[in-house]
Amino acid sequence: MIKIYRYLLTSICLVIMLSCDDKLEIAQPDVLSAEVAIQSVEDLELALVGAYATLRSGSLYREAMVYLPDILADNMRIGPTNGGRFRTQTNWLYTAGNDIGVWAAAYTLIFRANTVINNAEQFEDGPYKNRIVGQAYALRAFGHFDLLRYYGQEYNRNSTRLGVPVVKFFEIGTPPRATVAEVYDQVFEDLGTARTMLGDVDKDIQETGPYFMDQRAVTALLARVSLYAEEWEDAADYASQVISTNSLAGIGEYPGIWREDDLNDEILFGVLFATRDEGTLGSRLYDAVLDIPQQFTYTASLGDLYDKTNDIRFSTFVLENTTTSSDDVYLTIKYLGRGGENGLNNAKVLRVSEMYLIRAEAYTNIPGRDTDALADLNALRDSRISAYVPENLSGDALKEAIRVERRKELVAEGHRWFDLRRTNESIARGTDCRGITLNCTLPTGDSRFIYPIPQDEILANPNMKQNDGY
Repeated sequence: MIKIYRYLLTSICLVIMLSCDDKLEIAQPDVLSAEVAIQSVEDLELALVGAYATLRSGSLYREAMVYLPDILADNMRIGPTNGGRFRTQTNWLYTAGNDIGVWAAAYTLIFRANTVINNAEQFEDGPYKNRIVGQAYALRAFGHFDLLRYYGQEYNRNSTRLGVPVVKFFEIGTPPRATVAEVYDQVFEDLGTARTMLGDVDKDIQETGPYFMDQRAVTALLARVSLYAEEWEDAADYASQVISTNSLAGIGEYPGIWREDDLNDEILFGVLFATRDEGTLGSRLYDAVLDIPQQFTYTASLGDLYDKTNDIRFSTFVLENTTTSSDDVYLTIKYLGRGGENGLNNAKVLRVSEMYLIRAEAYTNIPGRDTDALADLNALRDSRISAYVPENLSGDALKEAIRVERRKELVAEGHRWFDLRRTNESIARGTDCRGITLNCTLPTGDSRFIYPIPQDEILANPNMKQNDGY
C-alpha cells in the first residue's frame, strides 16, 4: 500500500481536476492536500468526477473487469492477429511479478472515493451533499468488491481466510489483509450507507444517462454482492426491487443497447467512454474498419450455445466467419463502436438482465422456489429468442440452464471467470484449446483461480501475505 499512496499523494490535483494556480504557496509545492483543494461541496463534486474517471482504466472497466474474465475462462480465445496481449493470462501463467493492474487501479478508485467521503464532514448535510457522498460510498464498495473477486481466497460470506486490505482513510502505512468476512462487512456497510443517502438527493443522478451510481444501481450491486456471498434471500429481494422499476429490453430494442443509439432502461449503470482519447473498449476485439478479427474471438463452446436463427444475441454479439479458412469461426462484435468510431463503446456494468439471472439462481437455492426461478429464466429467454417456447425445468437441470443463460447473456461483461470460481466449476477448453492457447484445463479449487498479490506490494508492505501457489 505504501507504493500506491506514494503516487496518489502527489496527484491529488489531477484527481479532483481543479486549478492549482492559486494554491501553490504551501510548504511542499508538489503536493496539494485535500483540505486545501476541497473548499466547497462543488469541489467535492469535482473530486467525485475524478473517482469515476478511474473506472475507465484498462485495469478496471476498459479491459480487466470487462472481457478479461472471459479470456481467463472459456468464452474467448486468442485470435489470429493477437500480438501478445493477455497471452500470459490465457495460459494461467501469471505470477506476482506480472500483475494485471487491478490492485493498483482499484485502490486508486478507493483512495479517490475516500477523498470525497473523508472531506465531506465540514459541509452542511442535505440532498446536494447526499448525492455526492452517497456515490462515493458506492464507488468505494465497488473497489473493495472487485479486489475481493480477483484476490480474495474465498467468496464465502463468513470466511476467515484472507481477503484484501480494507482502506477507509488516507494514511501511509502497512495494512494487513482483512478477512473475506471483514471485506464483505465493509462492502455491505458502504452500500447500505450509499442507498440511504441516495434516497434523498437534490436531482436525478442519471439525468444525462446511466453513468453515475444512483439508488437503483446501488440496489443492483447489492444483489450481485449478495449472490457471491450466497445470501440467497437478500439477492432475490434486491434483484426484485430493481426488476419492479426497470424492464428487460425486447428483441427489437436489444441491438440498440450495443449500438448505443438508445439509452435503454435496461442499463442500470455503465462506464462512459465519451471520446477515443478516453479509450476504445471494443478495439481489441474486432476491427470494424478493416473487417477482420483482432486480438480475441469467441470460443466454439460459447458460439454453439446460441440459437443462431432466433436468438437476437447471436446476431448482436457474434459475426460468424464463413469466408476464410481461419479456425476462428465466431468473431466478437458486441462492442463494434458507435457513430462510426471503431470500438468506442461504454461498458455496461449493471443491467436488468443480470438481475433476472441473479434472482433465478437465488430462487433455485431457496426451497420451494424453483417455479419462480423458471419464470425468470423463461422471461429472459422470451425477450431474446423469437417464437420462444417456455421450458419446464426443475432441480439440477434448471440450475444448469440458468448457468448457460448467464454465459450467453453476459459474455464480455466481466462475469465468466468469477462465475466458474464461485460455483466451484473447473475449466475444460476442449477443442478451443489450440494454437498459442497451451493450457487446456483448470481443476476446481486450483490456486490459479485466485490472482497473486502484486510483488511490488509484497516488497513494500511487510504485513502483506501472498496467496497460495505464488
